[in-house]
Amino acid sequence: MNKLEILKEKAKGIVLHASDNPKNRYKLRYEFYQKYGEPFIKGKEGLGNSELAFMDWEIKRGVLNSINAQHPGSLWWRSVNSHFLYLGTLAQLIYESGETFLDLPVPVNFWLKYINTPNERSWYRAHNSSIIAGYQVADALAFKENIYEQYFINIVLYRVLYAQSMVEGVSFGVLGKIFGNPRGAAVSILTDIEAFYPSHYPLSKEDIKYVTHHAHNLNGLIEDIFDKLFIIPHLDELYTEAAKWNSSPVVLEYIKNNKPLYPISDSEFSSAHFNTKLTTKKIHTL
Repeated sequence: MNKLEILKEKAKGIVLHASDNPKNRYKLRYEFYQKYGEPFIKGKEGLGNSELAFMDWEIKRGVLNSINAQHPGSLWWRSVNSHFLYLGTLAQLIYESGETFLDLPVPVNFWLKYINTPNERSWYRAHNSSIIAGYQVADALAFKENIYEQYFINIVLYRVLYAQSMVEGVSFGVLGKIFGNPRGAAVSILTDIEAFYPSHYPLSKEDIKYVTHHAHNLNGLIEDIFDKLFIIPHLDELYTEAAKWNSSPVVLEYIKNNKPLYPISDSEFSSAHFNTKLTTKKIHTL
């Protein structure tokens, strides 16, 4: 076994050891940012603030729980998070080994660039290429989620790509300036708003109204403005740019005519996967 294979196995072991304890998953990334977060204030997580806030929301929602827990987690969310952790952990092990390797996964190269040159752009490319890779790995598992969770998974993706657009110098709206800074508190604030990031898993009936943009209240209106006015009209362009920023062409398969397509393995690359089911299935039958 060569040196790279040894490091890969070590990274897999570290993630596996943490996998059934959501707090241990969080700890892996917290400790990473204690070393490589480039904080303005000593002891803070700096560029890791947004990621850690999102993972905290995942933990509270229960999607990272063990499958054997009293309230089981989600196979899809756990898989995406595990792959994300693996890529970041592998990059850290490679960096700390002092070795140089060729033919590394794209996200690992981006994490190495981030560690060497930490800034908003290098962070987003490392983070979002890892998220896209996680989506690709977990595609088939997404079909184990109900149709509304599948659609919400798309919302999560396009929001983080939209946030990246600002630091990449491609602004699709004024909100990107606020939402795009990974050091800031925007993600922490948004994940505390049920309309944007529901706390229930599986989604409650009320959550589904927000996910499908059918909530007729103030929070629903704010969410509608955020998604339908600032982001959704630009999805094709956003995903095209994101494929370039993150060297992740697979993300182009997740969008067509400004409509999300993920998961794709059984959807025949057609937005009809959502168009009919989201509008005709009655919420009260769930």
